[in-house]
Amino acid sequence: MSCLSTTIADWLRQSGQSTDQAAGLALIGLGANLPSLAGGPSDTLVAAKRYLDGLSAIPVLLSPIMTSRPVDCPPGSPDFCNAVAVVLPKGDCTPMQLLSDLHSIEQVFGRQRSGLRNEARPLDLDLLAFGGAVVDDDKLQLPHPRATQREFVLMPLSQIWPDYRFPGSDQTVKSLLTALSDS
Repeated sequence: MSCLSTTIADWLRQSGQSTDQAAGLALIGLGANLPSLAGGPSDTLVAAKRYLDGLSAIPVLLSPIMTSRPVDCPPGSPDFCNAVAVVLPKGDCTPMQLLSDLHSIEQVFGRQRSGLRNEARPLDLDLLAFGGAVVDDDKLQLPHPRATQREFVLMPLSQIWPDYRFPGSDQTVKSLLTALSDS
């Protein structure tokens, strides 16, 4: 998959896994800019991690939470809290099954999809990558088509896995973030 950072390698070892398991890891982007039943947006991301733990064979690794300005959102949208989670999907979980599970968690926190693109929401869970899978269909694109262009994805991911390379990319998260910052 890619070189393992100390953070990821340590997390796998502490969870009783070999570093070979990295090839099966999934990355999930978390975002929130409205309150939920858990509280404010940052509280929501912490609470959502507990639900993600239920989808993972080992405890989830959650990046630090950061605040970001809305990107491509309706005017007046509040700032977001963002993080990235690394999970080891259980058993024979497929990317589509994981995506469905993520949508179910969003609903628990009060997300209702109105059809308005990038509207304010109590919780947004994006499947960014699933092992080395490359998927391009109507319901799911992997890796996430805009993940490498979004500071709110790259910044938190760089805190836990700076050497990660999205499938099909020859650049690390750290180098993608540097290039984005320089532009």
